[in-house]
Amino acid sequence: MTKDRRVFLITGGAGFVGSHLAEKLVHDKATVVIVDDFSNGTMANLEKVKDKVTVLKQDISAPFAQLKEALGGHRFDGIFHLACFPRSLSLKDPFRDLEVNAKGTLNVLELARLNKVKVVFTSNSGIYGDPEYLPINEKHPDKPSTPYDANKLVSEYYLKIYYHIYGIPIAICRLATVYGERQRTKPEWKPVIPEFATKVWRGESPVIYWDGEQTRDLIYVKDVVQGLVKAFASDNTADEVFILGTNVETSVNRIYQIICQALGKQIEPTRADKVAGDIRRMKLSFEKAERTFGFKPEYSLEQGVKNYIDWLKSK
Repeated sequence: MTKDRRVFLITGGAGFVGSHLAEKLVHDKATVVIVDDFSNGTMANLEKVKDKVTVLKQDISAPFAQLKEALGGHRFDGIFHLACFPRSLSLKDPFRDLEVNAKGTLNVLELARLNKVKVVFTSNSGIYGDPEYLPINEKHPDKPSTPYDANKLVSEYYLKIYYHIYGIPIAICRLATVYGERQRTKPEWKPVIPEFATKVWRGESPVIYWDGEQTRDLIYVKDVVQGLVKAFASDNTADEVFILGTNVETSVNRIYQIICQALGKQIEPTRADKVAGDIRRMKLSFEKAERTFGFKPEYSLEQGVKNYIDWLKSK
């Protein structure tokens, strides 16, 4: 390894977003070390780079000494902190959510303090709750409604504290609804695009709750990766929060139409009542991220859905 080859740690690097980030960093000639407990991630996600990354099976919320020992002599030039406990499970197991999403972040910050490097943190736009205005920007009030939201917000404050007290560079990125290849449904977690696409592909009827006119701001995974990499490279992130969204709202009904068209199938969806806590509208401004570090989404929803369906058909 040459001295000018940068070394990055990705927590949660075997996950859906983390694996795409790992591919990007490897493509950019960086050395990548991944920490993942494989509660959500899989080695299959890393198939394209499995021989080019170091993967350590490790719980990010373990005692810090244990985490430090697991990492051995690795030194890092930057940390991307993506590991988290799923939002959909945070009410069922709030204590585990606290351990992973809050304590895990403190562990990462201690690693950053030892290495004197920048941390890029993936936070959650759900912290804003039901919007008071659209598009939501970084000035919108925070209204966390789950332990996941609360612990992500606590983590943001931890990052700011380490920035101010220890001078650790940080970038806090709140993500819109991310979708793309390798995103899969689970019994307790059913993201809208994988859920619709998988069922229509199988000839099944997916459920659309409420009237389907509720909207989402959907961002393709490669656009998220672009934003995270640019946030790391910027010297202007200070202790600010940055939204990575598209500034486009799309209704659930329209999402379903796009997926049916891409698959060449027309299946009548099943209709059901509103899910408690569902948000009526979602539209997130990326103007601050664009102004600060040049982030701008490149993929339309139609293109991203096509890419996802091409991947789904290949499985």
